[in-house]
Amino acid sequence: MFHKRGKKNGKFSIVTALGKQEAERKFETLLKHLSHPPSFTTVRVNTHLASVQHVKNLLLDELQKQFNGLSVPILQHPDLQDVLLIPVIGPRKNIKKQQCEAIVGAQCGNAVLRGAHVYAPGIVSASQFMKAGDVISVYSDIKGKCKKG
Repeated sequence: MFHKRGKKNGKFSIVTALGKQEAERKFETLLKHLSHPPSFTTVRVNTHLASVQHVKNLLLDELQKQFNGLSVPILQHPDLQDVLLIPVIGPRKNIKKQQCEAIVGAQCGNAVLRGAHVYAPGIVSASQFMKAGDVISVYSDIKGKCKKG
């Protein structure tokens, strides 16, 4: 339940409730956390269609195929029985800066942190001579302040 002082025009305002400095601190903390990939990929199983164990086995088989026999553990969430957790593997630091660079929108940047490729609609700005297939450095405009072009 929110107190009246936390509402503005019938809507809750975190700035009003916490104060501007505290709200800004929390927002900066959120941005910091969003700039790093999560430690786990979560998979929610529709138990009306398949059992959690069946989906876990399917995922294990697919991961073995994709990672050439590398054993990637799939864990069951300790509290949510229909949720599986897959630890994220791969480079998490010491990434080499590339000559070509692209700035992408926040949504695209989040997908890249999860391992996705960059596609044209997500690009806000890019090096002039960049072409398809180049290895590039990707920067995410999480605050939406970069001008297109």
